[in-house]
Amino acid sequence: MSSPTAQGASAGSAAARHVIVRLDDRMRLISAVLAATDYPDKSQERRKHGTHPHARATRKWLLEFASHPAVRAAQALLDRGVPLNALFGYALRLGFPALEADLPQPRWIPPRWHEHLRHFYEQTRLAEWWSSEAPHWLTALRHLRETFAKVDLHAFLEPFVGRVAESLTFMPNICYPTDQTLGLQVGGELIAIMPPPIAWGDSAPWPYRDDPALAYRSALAEYGALLMSAYLQQHADVVAAISDRPLPIVEERYAARYPSWHRQFIGVFVASITALFLEDSVGALEAKSFMQYMQKVEHLTGLPVAVGVMRRYLEEYRNGRYTSFAEFMPKLHSLLKVGKTISAL
Repeated sequence: MSSPTAQGASAGSAAARHVIVRLDDRMRLISAVLAATDYPDKSQERRKHGTHPHARATRKWLLEFASHPAVRAAQALLDRGVPLNALFGYALRLGFPALEADLPQPRWIPPRWHEHLRHFYEQTRLAEWWSSEAPHWLTALRHLRETFAKVDLHAFLEPFVGRVAESLTFMPNICYPTDQTLGLQVGGELIAIMPPPIAWGDSAPWPYRDDPALAYRSALAEYGALLMSAYLQQHADVVAAISDRPLPIVEERYAARYPSWHRQFIGVFVASITALFLEDSVGALEAKSFMQYMQKVEHLTGLPVAVGVMRRYLEEYRNGRYTSFAEFMPKLHSLLKVGKTISAL
C-alpha cells in the first residue's frame, strides 16, 4: 500500500478542490490497536451491529497481543474517556514508519507510547497482514473515489464558510471503530474517517458504494462542523451579538444534549446544509429521509424551517445580495422565528 503521505495534494492545487480519498497506515495502526482492546465488545454493548470481515479477522490476528504495552496504554486512555479522534489525531502527527514524535507530547499521552506503537506495528507484522487483506481496502477506496468524484464539496461549502484552504480528506476504515465516523484536523487536512454503512442486526455492513448518500452525510457532518467552528471564531463579534438568544427552532430534548449555543448552532447548520446538498445533488427522497431521521431520532424538529432559511441565504448569496454568511447571520434569529410561526399554522 502507499505511504501515509502519498496521493495527497497541497491545499492550493487543483486536485485539492476534490475530496481526496486515501489510506494512511497510521490510521490503520490505531484501528488495529483498538481491535486488541475491549473497544469492539463495548461498541457492541452500545449498539449491536455486524462488522466487516477484516475487522473480525484483525481481532484474531492480534489475539495474543492484548497485553502489549501499546494496547494497555490505549485501553487506559479509553477507560479515561479520551475521545477516539484524539487518538487518531495523535497518530496521524507521528512520522511513519518510524513513528517518531518530533513535537512535544501532549500531557494526556502515556510515556513512550509512540515507541510502543512502533514495537506493536513491527511485532504484529501488520504490514504483512494489511498486504494479505489488500483487496478489502482497495475495494473500499475504489467505491469512495467513485462516490466523491461526482461532487464538489469545496464549492458547496464555500458560500457558508469562505474559501476552504484545507484539503478535504476521506479515509475508509474497515477495522475499528465500526460504528462511528471521526472528524479531525491535522495540519492542512480536514479528515473524515468512516466505517462501512451498518446493515440490519448482525449482518455484515453494506459496501460503501451501496449508500453514497451516507458518505456525503458523514463528510458534510465532519467537514462542516470543523469549518463552521473555525468560522465562528473568525467572526467572534457577530457571534457575540447573536448568541445571547436561544435558537428559536431548538426544542428542549435537543438543547439537553447540546447545552451551548455554539454546539446547537453548528448542529443546526450541519444538518441544514446536509439536507440542502442531498436534495440538490442526490435526490429529494434522500433529503426527506435524512430530515425525518434528524427530526425523529435526533429531536431536531425544526430542521425544515432551518433548511428553508439556509436555502434563502444560498439563493440571495448567489444573486449578490450577500458576500458572506457572516453578513446574513444577524438575521438568522428573526427568520427562524418567523419560519417556525408559519410552519405551526
